[in-house]
Amino acid sequence: MVSGRWSVDGREVEKVFTMIRDKIGYAKQKATLLAFCMLLAALMAGCEQLPGDVLVTPTPIPTPVPLPKAVHRIERGDIVDSVTLLGLVDSLQRVNLSFRIGGRLNGFHVEPGDMVEAGQLLAELDVGFLPHELAKAEKQLEIARLRVQAAQGAKELALAEAQAALDLGRLALEQGRGGAAEADVARMELAVAAAETKLMLLADQHDREIALHQAEAELKAIDVEMLQDRFEQAQLLAPFDGVVRYTDGEAGQLIAEYAPVMGLAAPDALEIRSSSPGEEELPKLRIGQAVTIRFRDYPQREVSGQLIQVSTPSGADEGLPVRVEFTAPDLALDIGALADLRIVVERKEGILTIPNVAIHSYFNRRYALVKEGESTIEVDITLGVTDGERTEVLAGLEEDEQVFER
Repeated sequence: MVSGRWSVDGREVEKVFTMIRDKIGYAKQKATLLAFCMLLAALMAGCEQLPGDVLVTPTPIPTPVPLPKAVHRIERGDIVDSVTLLGLVDSLQRVNLSFRIGGRLNGFHVEPGDMVEAGQLLAELDVGFLPHELAKAEKQLEIARLRVQAAQGAKELALAEAQAALDLGRLALEQGRGGAAEADVARMELAVAAAETKLMLLADQHDREIALHQAEAELKAIDVEMLQDRFEQAQLLAPFDGVVRYTDGEAGQLIAEYAPVMGLAAPDALEIRSSSPGEEELPKLRIGQAVTIRFRDYPQREVSGQLIQVSTPSGADEGLPVRVEFTAPDLALDIGALADLRIVVERKEGILTIPNVAIHSYFNRRYALVKEGESTIEVDITLGVTDGERTEVLAGLEEDEQVFER
């Protein structure tokens, strides 16, 4: 040290800085270690059991044990294969009514569900002045017929007068032949011949006049008939006593000729109609098969019927190709009432059967799980008819064998 100042060389300065740096690094490491110890202590303090607390050990989840499958026995029994359908009570006698000409609908005089009588006016088209034209034509026909009658009267009168003149001439001729001159007799004969000719010509003339008036009357009658037919074509009349099934259209709407606008059904003669069954069930149905019927309005009553029609949907009337006839005169049934149909298509007795719950399938394969000692084997099976609960076994299983459910 010189003059009160420190004096060090470069090496000493470097040693001093190295020592200082090491000290600072050690302090940082010490601070970090201290913070970690404090955090660990806090965590251990939080996990410390407080007085009165009880430690609960979690219950382990048990391994699920598969439930044993139910076992069924292959046994003999009876199976009735049937098709079930939902039907509607309908009428055997029903028609769709339409106008024979097109026009604007004037309106309906009845509503669906109304009872109507034969000949009752149900609906009509707007015919404009047609009623006035018809009335005029009818008057013209009446005048033409009166002319015919007048011509016939005129003929009778004219012929009567001509006949009287002829009779007088013949009488004078007979008297003149008794003493009159030959010239007078000749004139009388000519007068009688002229009267006969006049009578004949007069009759022919009046006949032509009458024929002319009759032809005019016939033309007038044709006009009336055409107007009447046109008027009737614009009207719908009930063809029989029945109930209105539906109406299609509203006042002011243009209606095409022969387009159905109303349905009518007779409520006395009834049948049941149903929609088409599925593709698998339709081939099973045959005309004449027995049908068991339960009406929704009479669920406790069972009625017997018979299948009278089975057709494809494309050829069906109104989309209801299955028809069933039945007799139940003591039941008050309305058109549209619902009925549950069960059609027996096949009955087999004393056959091997398997419960449907024991039938296994994989794509087109059908098989059963058969119990064999303590093990289970898969056996392919061939099946027949079914009643929905049990199915006929055609091959693959034997009586009293045990099978497992699915």
